[in-house]
Amino acid sequence: MLGVLLKITALVIAAQYGVRFLSWLLRRQQRVYYLSSMRQFKIVFWSLLSFWLGGSMLSLLIRDQTDTPLEKGIAIGLGSVLFLFSLPTLLVHLQYWRYERENALELEKETNTALLLQPGGKYLLQPRNIREITLTQSPSKRFFWSSYQYLTLSLTDGRQVKITSLLIELPQLLALWPQVPLKTRTKWACFL
Repeated sequence: MLGVLLKITALVIAAQYGVRFLSWLLRRQQRVYYLSSMRQFKIVFWSLLSFWLGGSMLSLLIRDQTDTPLEKGIAIGLGSVLFLFSLPTLLVHLQYWRYERENALELEKETNTALLLQPGGKYLLQPRNIREITLTQSPSKRFFWSSYQYLTLSLTDGRQVKITSLLIELPQLLALWPQVPLKTRTKWACFL
């Protein structure tokens, strides 16, 4: 049974790299950013794969099979680790998705401005309107959830605006405002 899971996993990984290659091939520079299926797939893929493998291994225990105690122990241990390792990522992804699902961001590289459209209003983000930028990220790049980061823009009028890595790659946005002071904050998992 583990052989079948490994074959399916290899096929899914190959498909993921195929989709990434096609998206790289067809990529073009955007001006307007919104939640895209491709970006979400790229960020959450490994967590979904880990979640699926962990769930599959744990579901092997429910069936009536003639598994040895060693096989059951390996399935419980590895399945639990994979399942629990993917859980923070899926929770962060869900939270970012709920936050960004109705947002759009338009970049004007010539004038170093961005227009953020949210249900609560629209914000014209110019270097003179931003007092400080705080980048919140994971301390390690090894975890599935390390690609989930967010920026908190402190505006001169006292408001704060958050932009997550699910909407846009944050270094691309930070490149618009190199003169604005940047603080970095680390969190184990970057919940909003």
